[in-house]
Amino acid sequence: MSDVIRPCLRRMGMSNLVARLLLTGLMVMFAPFNGSGEGSGPAEASPLDHVAFGVYDPHGSFAGAREPAIEHIFVFWQALDLRDFRHRLDQARASGRIMMVTVEPFTRAPNWRDGGDQLFQEILRGGYRDEISTICGTLGDFGGRVLVRWGHEMEKPTGRYPWARRDARGYQAAFRHFVDQCRRMAPETRYVWSPVGERNMGAYYPGPAHVDFVGVSLWGLQSYDERFHRGVRDFPASFREKYDRAARFGKSVIIAELGVSGDRNYRENWLRSLFETLARSESFRALRAVVYFNDKEPHYWPFGLGSPDWRVTPDQWRAVQTSALQRLAAR
Repeated sequence: MSDVIRPCLRRMGMSNLVARLLLTGLMVMFAPFNGSGEGSGPAEASPLDHVAFGVYDPHGSFAGAREPAIEHIFVFWQALDLRDFRHRLDQARASGRIMMVTVEPFTRAPNWRDGGDQLFQEILRGGYRDEISTICGTLGDFGGRVLVRWGHEMEKPTGRYPWARRDARGYQAAFRHFVDQCRRMAPETRYVWSPVGERNMGAYYPGPAHVDFVGVSLWGLQSYDERFHRGVRDFPASFREKYDRAARFGKSVIIAELGVSGDRNYRENWLRSLFETLARSESFRALRAVVYFNDKEPHYWPFGLGSPDWRVTPDQWRAVQTSALQRLAAR
């Protein structure tokens, strides 16, 4: 695999250090997993070599940036724009990035949500065979490295997602069905089971044979911290509980959606604590990737918290990362 990735990194104009960090992170991501990521893997050679960074970037802010190793997209399986899907896969291949595809299994109702109580049964009966065949067949033809994240944030029913229901067994069966079908058409793909990270997430776990990575969603929102935690929190304080819940399944962990929103000091301090923690701490050793959600929140948060703007620029991301590593080196 390294013979494929190294030329891509060189074409992206990366420094030797950055290329080595990302290369090691990517090799770890696609190495076979034979147990918990907590105590396995090669000896660390540099501060961030065990973590790959990625981005969901619908506005193309990071299109020419060298940092992201993972390109994240969302697809609606019942309303797939196949031409755009193929175009995005081609872009990922050209830039040397791994593609992470979040497949959102909405219903065929006009509002995409009605009939959610029958969604899992319809999937198991083969009612969404065409949707699965189109997506997974396209991924099979892609030829690049792909992470597939199906039916995310399932354990928190809010009405937003028809697959997020209190039917944990139905979700498990539908997830396994999707993976079984997709593996036949795209055998090189890896599968991400990705709850929010709530206390009840374990009830929805589809089993180790159908999961390669456990993902969680993580949001640093200043107004939420101040209202519910009586003060701002940093990365380790925000992540600890979710990480412990995710790591106990013995799989490598991905922060599949990360967003930070608040004033400038809050954002910079939060992201700096992310890089510093990952570079110096062994507390999150199963964490293999962090994928940033670089957009404005498409839905309103409860409690009048509005629609947070998570967006960062490549220069902001790079500056905070550099600052964090410089601070560590000076200690």
